[in-house]
Amino acid sequence: MSTLVITEAETALGHLERLTDVLRSRGWTVEVAAPDDRCPSALVANPEIRAFNENVIAVQNHADRTWSYFYGWGERIASCDDPSGAASALGRVLAVRRD
Repeated sequence: MSTLVITEAETALGHLERLTDVLRSRGWTVEVAAPDDRCPSALVANPEIRAFNENVIAVQNHADRTWSYFYGWGERIASCDDPSGAASALGRVLAVRRD
């Protein structure tokens, strides 16, 4: 009997792909990277000004086994159960302000 083992990196990548789908449907530019030597990440960029970008990772809280999206510097964005909410938060952070 074979056993399917899904790694933490594969689960994180799945969460990032769901977020990517939402972001791209809203017009954001997203590049996902999944190198073997580090956790998967998504570079989210404002399509109007690509210099406005943020790295996003998905991390599991080992205490309660829940997953959340985080900015690259470690601040939590939203639960991975809410990719739409995470996309909205990223949109606010990366928005171009026109006064």
